[in-house]
Amino acid sequence: MNDQLSMFGEPENKPAQKLTKASLSKTIPVSAEKLYDRWLIPTFAGNWMFGEHMGDDGVGDMNNEVRPGGAFNYTVIRKGCEIVCSGEYNVIDRPNRLSFSWLENGEETGLAAVEIQLEQAEEKTKLRVTLHVDRAIADDPSPIKQEWELRCKRLAAQLSRV
Repeated sequence: MNDQLSMFGEPENKPAQKLTKASLSKTIPVSAEKLYDRWLIPTFAGNWMFGEHMGDDGVGDMNNEVRPGGAFNYTVIRKGCEIVCSGEYNVIDRPNRLSFSWLENGEETGLAAVEIQLEQAEEKTKLRVTLHVDRAIADDPSPIKQEWELRCKRLAAQLSRV
């Protein structure tokens, strides 16, 4: 054992994540490619992921770098405060799978990661969303699931009009 002090201080002991999964699915009458694009093109994502239906007052800058390891930053105004939703893309497999982490203002919200799977059948695509919720931060995953159900409902409504 070494008794010398590290010049970097003590290592931070972060508690291990206790992940639980919450899933939802929806069938949407569009191609998998079109649905996939709605998750990655900032203008489209801003229209269904954020807005009045989510309690947001407005949507600001929307930036992303679409590649595995690439980052996204979406700025919204919520109750007069600027919130930056950000994360990193873990998996990009167009048009089948997408996985990314989720932070708000650089902080964990309980939602550790979002995974989507798309299965096209004829003129429709089945969207499956799996939310990985950290139980150490969010005891009850239902509010997080309800937010994403609302988002997916808005996404489906927008695409049904296209």
